[in-house]
Amino acid sequence: MKTMHRWVSLGSIAATLMLCNACSTQSYTWDRPLIHDEQAYLTRPEAGRPGQTEVPMYNRAAPAPMPKKMAKPVPGCGPNEFVLKSSLLQLQTLVPARTVLGQTVESDLVVTPLDNCAEVVITDMVPDDATYVKSEPAAQVTGRKLAWMFDTLDKDHPVTIKIWYKTDQEGCLVSCATMTAIPRGCARTLVGSAKLEITCQLPATAKVGEMLNKLIEVRNTGTAAATDVVVTDTLPDGLTAVGPLTFNLGEIAPGQTKQITVPVKAAQRGEQTNAAMVMAGNATGVKTECQTLVTQPGLNITKDGTKTQYLGRNAKYDIVVSNTGDTELQNVVVTDVAPPETRIVSADGATVSGNTAAWKVGTLAKGGKETLGLTLTSLVPGDHCNSVTVDCTDGLTGNARACTMWKGVSAILLETRDDPDPVGIGETVTYTIRVTNQGTADDNNIKLIAMFEKEVDPVSATDGMVNGKKVTFTPVAKLAPKEVATFTITAKGVKPGDHRLKVSLTSDMLSEPVTHEESTTVY
Repeated sequence: MKTMHRWVSLGSIAATLMLCNACSTQSYTWDRPLIHDEQAYLTRPEAGRPGQTEVPMYNRAAPAPMPKKMAKPVPGCGPNEFVLKSSLLQLQTLVPARTVLGQTVESDLVVTPLDNCAEVVITDMVPDDATYVKSEPAAQVTGRKLAWMFDTLDKDHPVTIKIWYKTDQEGCLVSCATMTAIPRGCARTLVGSAKLEITCQLPATAKVGEMLNKLIEVRNTGTAAATDVVVTDTLPDGLTAVGPLTFNLGEIAPGQTKQITVPVKAAQRGEQTNAAMVMAGNATGVKTECQTLVTQPGLNITKDGTKTQYLGRNAKYDIVVSNTGDTELQNVVVTDVAPPETRIVSADGATVSGNTAAWKVGTLAKGGKETLGLTLTSLVPGDHCNSVTVDCTDGLTGNARACTMWKGVSAILLETRDDPDPVGIGETVTYTIRVTNQGTADDNNIKLIAMFEKEVDPVSATDGMVNGKKVTFTPVAKLAPKEVATFTITAKGVKPGDHRLKVSLTSDMLSEPVTHEESTTVY
């Protein structure tokens, strides 16, 4: 066996092995004393090829094995972020500290404007050991250079750029970015426009004749003042103006509201639509409409009853109260006053005091009716009228009346008496005719006619005219109740026999003539 020798000098030496892989370096050191022979061998000129050292090995016991050292962790590539900063911009680059070969990694560029700036350009270089995949926002790609351009950026409004690479080799991926910008100053002019809105409001309901206040509101919802603002109100036929209908509002600032109160009067019944329009010198005109229902309370009363009635009998009347309007009527009261020539017999539901009857109807609904009954009697002939009135808290009133012709019974008593009876031929006889009004009413235009037969001839008559065998009396214009009218005729006997005097009476109250016969014996 060949003996190998290794020569080293005394003292202490350090042998260091440097291992470099890309940007990382590892060192391993062996440190022990060298013997004389080893030192002499190392200094030989023929010690071996350059970069090699042949050390003779002595036949001696091998040294004790060195203890194994623990593997050191692989060091990183350095910081995985950096920040560039100028008076205008701050650019922060963030990349993963570690990744795995073949994976896609993401890096972020956060651009923060420190002041308003313009013509901003951000660049980033794709690492040599990676492949560009994409970016958001999309970059302008020139070879391995990525660029993003922003016309303007505003202070404190950061922008984040995301970039994705695919790793192609082991080692350090170095990402380098740049930024440029120029200062930007801005002066602003607000360009606005006026925009008008108009609304109007009327009470939901109103009564005919009632005064109303119409409210008109004009608002500028635009961004500029409205100038020369004019409002024109147009009323329907059912509403009447009590003041001007055109209003100059001048200028209305953005967001400002102006109000107008327009007094009007409800004139006609029904749904009324009111229009209003607003115009401005620098805004489009707009219009609006609002409605109100004009109601008309209505109260009507009628009275109907017996047209003609005999004295002492009853005459009946129907009183009808109607709500002819659009609203409910409150506290409706009906009052009937009978004429003094009559007397109230009955009035159902009413309070009667003397010749007055009063009904408290109360509430009368829209379209409602109430029928009341009244009964009168009279002992005084004539055409007597009685009136009825109605009123309510709405201020409405009404009245009606009904007339009854009260008349008595025409009871005429016709009597005839002869004196003497019997009467001889050539002798005179007096006939007395008596007309009595036994009824309760006047009798008018009383006419009386007497007819003689062959046994007696009329000679003369009081208030009468003799014409042969006929006597006609002057008519009596009026015969009052219990009044008596007397007529006489002087006649003479001319032929023996049983003479019959026939008297006939007519009047305005008699539908048929009243007749009477008086028998006289002539011998």
